[in-house]
Parts: sequence; C-alpha cells; structure tokens
Amino acid sequence: MTPTQLEPKAQLDQFDRQGFLSVPNVLTPAQISAFNREIDDYLMRFPPEWIHFDTMVQTVNVLPRTSAFDAAIENAPTLDLLRGLLGEDISFEEFSIMIRYPTIRTTDIKSWHRDITRDYERRKEIQAISLIYYLTDVTEGDHCFSIIPETHNRLVDYRPEDVVPGMERDLLGPAGTAVLFHARCLHSGKLKPTSRERRTLHVYYSRSDRARTSEWSDIPERLHRKHDPALPPRLYSKWNLTDVFEGTGKKPRDLDPAMSAADMIREVQRRANQKR
Repeated sequence: MTPTQLEPKAQLDQFDRQGFLSVPNVLTPAQISAFNREIDDYLMRFPPEWIHFDTMVQTVNVLPRTSAFDAAIENAPTLDLLRGLLGEDISFEEFSIMIRYPTIRTTDIKSWHRDITRDYERRKEIQAISLIYYLTDVTEGDHCFSIIPETHNRLVDYRPEDVVPGMERDLLGPAGTAVLFHARCLHSGKLKPTSRERRTLHVYYSRSDRARTSEWSDIPERLHRKHDPALPPRLYSKWNLTDVFEGTGKKPRDLDPAMSAADMIREVQRRANQKR
C-alpha cells in the first residue's frame, strides 16, 4: 500500500479517536475567491435572509436562491473523507453561512455545547458530522473554532459545565482549510479582540436511514433530481423528508409555516430575550 493510500485511513483513524479532523488546502484559491464573491452578492441581494446575533450574522436557507454553493457540498476531497466516515448511505442535511465581525467581546453567544440537541440525556443519539470551510485565514489573533477532543466517545459523559481552560483545541488554519467534527463533540466559538472578519461555510451530513437533523435548510428539487455517478446515490434523498430529529433543527410548530427561516429564527430570538 502506498503512502497516498495510507493517508486517508490515518485521517479517518484520527477522526475516530479525537472526534475531529483539520485538513488544509481543501479549497483552491479560485474556489475561496468565488465563494467570498457569492457571499458578498448574497449580502447585497438578500439582506432579510441574514440573522444578526451579538457578534455575527448567519443565513441558513441559501440553496433555494442560488446554486453557487452546491460545490461546497459536493467538494470531492472532503466528500471522500465523509464517505469514509459515513459510508455510501451518506446524506446531506443542512447548509449555512456565518460571518463573525471584529468585536471586543471575549465570550461566544452559545458557549460550550453539542449540536442537534441540547438535551444531555440524548447526547448519544447525535450522529451527524459537521464540515466547516474557512474562507478567511484563522490565526492565533482571529476568532476561531474550539473543540474538546474525545467528547464524542471516551469523554462523552462530559457536560458543557465540566470544561475547564486548557482542555480545548483551537483549530487554526489558512483560508481553504476544512474542519470535520462529530456533532456530539463539545465545541464553541472562541472570540479574539484582535480578530479580523472571519467567514465560514457550514455543512452537515448524516445517513439516509436516519431522521433529518434540521429543517431550517430547504433542499431544492434541482439537487434531488441531480444524476451524477461521482456523487453518493442518496446524498440528496432528504429533499422532502418530514421526519426531523426532535432538537434544535425543529421549527416552532406554533409559527406560520409560510414564514421564512430567517423570520422564524428572529421570532425565536425575540421570545428568548423576553424570558431573560
């Protein structure tokens, strides 16, 4: 077996052990530039679709309005790794774009958490894998993604409040880096007062025989109808699935389903603020 054949297995073994993997140069300079241009365009054309938080903006239902980010979901180097982790039954779950702005704040709005559900007793039901693409350089002086290794398996009983400084790993890297992590791992954004603007794409994957992780991102029919032998056969099989994991991906049932995802999230924010 050649060294190039060994490398993917070593990466998959590393993911299995620590719950995450950071891979540089997954995106080409041309792809990075193209995605950043598309973000600029989306900011200009669809301002109501961006949800504003304390230190960042995010948009969660991009795909019905543009096909420009399909290439991020289908990017061969990362998709090959994901197929190694999830098998040929891999399914796309959700996509979002996040921009973090310079700030003097030092604590992230979410703090330490697991994705998909905040219910500690259901932590072992979390099966999704998240992929983050860095579209800007992330150095020691920039906002970064931080994770607690092995909290998907050996340390799965850790609670967010169990985290103490020094346990975390800050995942730095140049634009074009991909971070894959098990959504069961405890993680958080780490804010730096010296940071520049940070841009990331966020993609989630699971398996086609499981409930969908989120209904915030619509899967357009154009993706479901795509026939590409290079792609996993059930990648877009959840385009009209109504079975959604009972967690953070569920939309509030008391809101008008005709509301946009962004308006729904703003209403959830408003309710949360009223309870404080």
